[in-house]
Amino acid sequence: MPNGLKIVGAVLIFVALVVIGSRVYGFVIEEGDLSASLADIQARLTKAETDAANLQEESRYLANPVNLEKELRARFNYKRPGETMIIIVPPQNASATPTGTAAHP
Repeated sequence: MPNGLKIVGAVLIFVALVVIGSRVYGFVIEEGDLSASLADIQARLTKAETDAANLQEESRYLANPVNLEKELRARFNYKRPGETMIIIVPPQNASATPTGTAAHP
C-alpha cells in the first residue's frame, strides 16, 4: 500500500474518531441535562402528590358538617341566623396603661 493511501486512511480514521467523540460528548452533556430535568420533575411530582393527599384529607375533614361549621366560624366569622357574635380584642400592649390613668409604682 502506498504511503499516500496510509496517510489518507489515517486522516479519515482520525476524523471519524473526532466526529464520534464529539457526538459521544454531546450525548453525555445531554444526559446530564436530562437527569437534572428528571430530578426537578420528580421533586415537583412528589410535592403535587403531597398536596393532593393534603387536599383529600382536608376534603374528608370538611365533609363532616360539624367540622365544616367549625371552620366557617373560625375563618369567616360565620354565625347562624339569630346568633349574636362578640369579638374580644386583646390589648395592644400588655404593659400599656389605660388612657387617663397614671402608672403607680
